Amino acid sequence: MKTNLEKKLNNFNNKGYVVLDIDKDQIKYLKKIKKNFLTKSRNYLKNSNNLKLENFHKFNFKNNIFLNNFRLKMMTELNKYSDFKQKMYSSISPFLDKCLGPDIIVQKNLNLVIQKPHDTDRAPFHKDAPANSNYELVVWLPLVDCHKSMSMYVFDVNSHDYINNFLKKNVSHQKQEILSKKKGYLPNVKFGQVLVFWSNCFHYIPVNKEDKTRWSINLRYKNLFTKYGTKNLLDFYEILRVSPISNLLNKIEV
Repeated sequence: MKTNLEKKLNNFNNKGYVVLDIDKDQIKYLKKIKKNFLTKSRNYLKNSNNLKLENFHKFNFKNNIFLNNFRLKMMTELNKYSDFKQKMYSSISPFLDKCLGPDIIVQKNLNLVIQKPHDTDRAPFHKDAPANSNYELVVWLPLVDCHKSMSMYVFDVNSHDYINNFLKKNVSHQKQEILSKKKGYLPNVKFGQVLVFWSNCFHYIPVNKEDKTRWSINLRYKNLFTKYGTKNLLDFYEILRVSPISNLLNKIEV
């Protein structure tokens, strides 16, 4: 009988994406980050003592510029957690180790996305490669329970060529929505879980039609020695860990 890890790896190998549970010890760490976000948000936004991350949209913003400035402030707070990338790797390390090996790099700057209900300002239908490496994994981590349209559509790698040709036709958002419902997978990803997908998997963010705001973090891991896209090591990534043999090689001239 296959272990849960083997089942997850098999699913990823067949489709290019998988939903994983975060290690329980790291959920405590994430809860501290959520609490800090909530405190910082209440300090920044006046008359917001009853604010929760999920009902963030109920606060009356002056304009979208104010909202984006707020998001950037929260993203700055997030990037102050110098151990975040390591802890998130550790939280799903059995899976990532099997996929990536012992020499790991991670993107330097963490990205935070806040999507209010009915907000049409979102990332387009796309995949990250080849601008990003073909050997990269994206980790999408929601800070609130994301169900239905609060989540994102991911597409089975077996439909890659079909979708690639479809998007070359410069189709409308309406047709993209129809295709997503027909061929995409819209997973429910709870707080305490992550969606991991390959950089060549197409994904599409639907308009959030739920009565809750989505807060999510995304980051990317790859092996140090696999090929890069247009984003190089020094500018975009930082080394998370190296294997003993790589560490030895750093001590001599070869």
